[in-house]
Amino acid sequence: MSHYFSNNSDTIENRREISFRFLGLDYNLNSSDSVFSKDGFDRGTEVLLKKVSTLEISGAVCDMGCGIGVIGVILHHLFKVKMLGVDVNPRAVKLANENYQKYGVLGENIVSDGVVGNFDFVVSNPPIRVGKEILYRLFEEAYTALNPRGSFIFVIRKSHGALSAQKKCMELFGNCELLERSKGYHVYQATKID
Repeated sequence: MSHYFSNNSDTIENRREISFRFLGLDYNLNSSDSVFSKDGFDRGTEVLLKKVSTLEISGAVCDMGCGIGVIGVILHHLFKVKMLGVDVNPRAVKLANENYQKYGVLGENIVSDGVVGNFDFVVSNPPIRVGKEILYRLFEEAYTALNPRGSFIFVIRKSHGALSAQKKCMELFGNCELLERSKGYHVYQATKID
């Protein structure tokens, strides 16, 4: 069975455009079957971005598990940051690059099973359904890729292991602050001290 967090380039594409409004602006992004949140703006991503929009984001930003590029498009619009999106799904990465081009985003999306590079922020609605072993490996890679004082900001449903994810980040970073609780979602920020 094909999942959005797998290499599913051999499945039928069935392209579409998804439209949504966020912070008073309309977005129309290219989407397709076999990608995360293929039919609309994901609720968790919306909660994450509403909180992130109130922070000061600058420098180089990684969108870990970029999907079709929603986070990158919006963060670039809000903060004019340089984005790198990473995702294991080649179809999602192709669509994300189309959406970056459509919205003039500075940056790119690449096929990768993890975080590569050095960043001031890693922002993510991570692929929870991959299981804790892979998810926590991604958290570790986010930690390694962050510059000193860089932050990992992510959203996770309480029912999908928010408290254990916070505990894992406390082990990695020595801190993990709950920034927002909304509609069953928790938004956390962990900052790299050294």
